[in-house]
Amino acid sequence: MAVAEDFRRQGIATALINTIMLIAHQRGIHVIFVQADYGDDSTVALYTKLGTREDVMHYDILPIE
Repeated sequence: MAVAEDFRRQGIATALINTIMLIAHQRGIHVIFVQADYGDDSTVALYTKLGTREDVMHYDILPIE
């Protein structure tokens, strides 16, 4: 998810996530996984406000060319 720079800090990302959470609840989904990169402090702050952080390992496995 990304919000255009001119529209950041207006609650758009929070509103989008809240809408996703409502849809998930209606469909019986219990967890939404999101990812943030180290150094992306605004995204980390948003996700921290909305959820619980878990330390996990993420791997990118590329197909053989």
